[in-house]
Amino acid sequence: MQVNNSSASTEILRVSEQPKVSVIIPVYNDIARVEACLTSLENQDYPRERFEVVIVDNGSSDGTYELLQKSVLLREGRQGLIVAQCLTPGSYAARNHGLTFATGEYVAFTDSDCIVSEQWLTVLMGTVQNEQGEVIVAGKMSFFPDQNKQTEQSAIDFENLFSMKQDENARNGKCITANLFCSMALIQKHNGFNQKLKSGGDVEFSSRIVKAGGKVVYSDDALVTHPSRNVEELVIKRQRIIGGTWDAELSTSGAGTKLHFCWRLLKMFLGRSKKVLSNTNLSMLRRIKLVYLLMKVMTVSLSELIKLMWGKETNRV
Repeated sequence: MQVNNSSASTEILRVSEQPKVSVIIPVYNDIARVEACLTSLENQDYPRERFEVVIVDNGSSDGTYELLQKSVLLREGRQGLIVAQCLTPGSYAARNHGLTFATGEYVAFTDSDCIVSEQWLTVLMGTVQNEQGEVIVAGKMSFFPDQNKQTEQSAIDFENLFSMKQDENARNGKCITANLFCSMALIQKHNGFNQKLKSGGDVEFSSRIVKAGGKVVYSDDALVTHPSRNVEELVIKRQRIIGGTWDAELSTSGAGTKLHFCWRLLKMFLGRSKKVLSNTNLSMLRRIKLVYLLMKVMTVSLSELIKLMWGKETNRV
């Protein structure tokens, strides 16, 4: 893994020489937050005429698609905004669909509930241009409290300690699509995302690139912030992760592989519990509540795995 802490304000090219970037965002029933995401993109310091935003509705039923269509018509500042719709369930199907509209030399991915920093695209571009070969840039993720819902302190602690650790992801040759950047040529060469996966398609994609000789580099300055999930949302996310692992690895594997996966879940619970209990930055009460949440997450994981073994369909993303 390589860490690029320069502001990637390396050489500022003339506007006409800046590579064009396509930003692709899947959205599903997120009418309350998608506008904030688009506004943060309008505030980029990357030349506005050198990037486009392709937002793909994935069959929303809350009016998100209609809102986005009106947004294109009513707001003059939304040049370069393309609104598409993909009715095939799953965010990776939506991302692949968005790629068919993209005209950029490079592609940046984020999510509809995320807020991107002002220099996000500039830093990502500077980072990738400083590298050689097939490169994915994994940008930093951090969390902010969502004012529209009640979020338990244990859930906030969980997110800050264990979620979206892009520096760790990059060290392991992985990256998540909340903050992923690469060339369009790289995506086309490797046929995009596996849209059969309900979860983990970003990790599968980046791992595939690394196995083919590419690399994932981490940028601490390409910041994207994500609202902290509450306990209920963490549980739902965990069910999706287990479903994605089932689709990618476990559905056709034998009993030994499934048992080994259960052992990995137990090891993760024990390791994380040890990390929490030794964390002196948290009060003892917060540590106890967080360990209880970890136990709940492990129980949900095992329960979801058993349900899938008995024929349950994996959850959509």
